[in-house]
Amino acid sequence: MTITARPQRFQDTSVLVTGGSSGIGADVVRALAAEGAQVMFCGLPDGCGEALEHTLCAQGHKARFVTADVRVDDQMRQLVANCLQSLGGLDMAVNCAGISHPPQRLADIDPDHWRNVMATNADGIFYAMRHEIPAMLENGDPDRNRAIVNIASILGTRGAPWIAAYGASKHAVVGLTQSAARDYATFGLRINAVSPGPVDTPMLARALRDIGSDTSKYAGGFPPAGPGKPHDVAAAVLFLLSSEAAYINGTNLHVDGATTAI
Repeated sequence: MTITARPQRFQDTSVLVTGGSSGIGADVVRALAAEGAQVMFCGLPDGCGEALEHTLCAQGHKARFVTADVRVDDQMRQLVANCLQSLGGLDMAVNCAGISHPPQRLADIDPDHWRNVMATNADGIFYAMRHEIPAMLENGDPDRNRAIVNIASILGTRGAPWIAAYGASKHAVVGLTQSAARDYATFGLRINAVSPGPVDTPMLARALRDIGSDTSKYAGGFPPAGPGKPHDVAAAVLFLLSSEAAYINGTNLHVDGATTAI
């Protein structure tokens, strides 16, 4: 996909993206790079991150992929340290890493699935912000635009039938985002969440296979016009990161094609 860049809103900024090797995260990385940011992004060692780095660097952008697991606190600490060393600082972060699980009623969910979803989606956001925030506060110019965006879900504020572990983990993302926004509002750091509805990603494809493509069984409902595209979410993320959103802090922006409109 070709990203149409706006004026270089992120020129000379350093941005860290977790879960940036595929899906929404990859489009966030592409969009940031196209607008002039130096981007470090992480993912698991499946070859996607390296391929994206190669493509972006060949286009003249500044991007570096690092293998890291958001479920491991020390790996998040090292990732942020690498970012400071390689990029010379940290201005912004986007925490995209997330997984789902097969559809089951709550009592049937395998405890291992529960723990893995919570470790990735909830613990991963906590570990990432735990290291990103001090790096931004200690190494950043207080006059620079500093912001974090966490990827939540429309299921982070409502019931999630058949997918309770995922829903619970995204409730945690929204809560962490809003709590952290209050904690650091007086430090000049903005922290917001974006909650996508169904988006055309590999995760959605797996979910549809699990329910036999019967969208009436899709937790949270399906958009009237069909699923969004990753770049729809990336555009919202970049807006919240930008100085255009300077007075937006602690919000949870739904990007869902009217899925939740009632």
